[in-house]
Amino acid sequence: MVLEGRAPSEIEALAAAAAVEIRRVDALGLADICSPALARGVVAVATPPAEHTIEALIEGEAEGGRRVLVALDGVQDPHNLGAILRSAEFFGAAGAFWPRDRAAGVTPVAVRTSAGATERLPLARVTNLARALELAKDAGYWVIGTVVDDGRSLREICAQGLPERLVVVLGSEEKGIRRLTRERCDFLATIPRSGEIGSLNVSAAGAVCLAFLSR
Repeated sequence: MVLEGRAPSEIEALAAAAAVEIRRVDALGLADICSPALARGVVAVATPPAEHTIEALIEGEAEGGRRVLVALDGVQDPHNLGAILRSAEFFGAAGAFWPRDRAAGVTPVAVRTSAGATERLPLARVTNLARALELAKDAGYWVIGTVVDDGRSLREICAQGLPERLVVVLGSEEKGIRRLTRERCDFLATIPRSGEIGSLNVSAAGAVCLAFLSR
């Protein structure tokens, strides 16, 4: 849906090439669908991102290198969720999964923040994260839990070599990874730091971890 009077754009050309219907609507019609501040004159109407099963994520094959899955243990902020998914897709992760309860969902905010990653990265919501990690371990994955302190240096872990199947666990904004989740981790990793600030935002920490592991 495109605002009447808007100059033709690359978006419309791409939509036409993909045989996507284009409708011209007035300002009130567009505002009924989406806030004008967000739409900026164009709204795409689409089905929600597909949801996969945890089994499907685990059973997939690595394509040309290490297979990495991202697990989120209670991330609450949809901005953080979207940013993590964006980093996961950028660094070639094979999918992401997190609990259905007490965690952010794939909301419009998360979708926008992901910059398209929710449409490209396989996603799964699970009833029990600890059980999902056990399933991954049974399938040959190693589980790395990320912690602020008391973990091995991520640089050191990567230098010593890693298995081809990994699950990286990122904890919640306030409490990090929970005890039951820690108990499912094969080892804990800490991002090496040089400054005085004690930690990174979970989405920034996720990007750093994935950058290390994608090498």
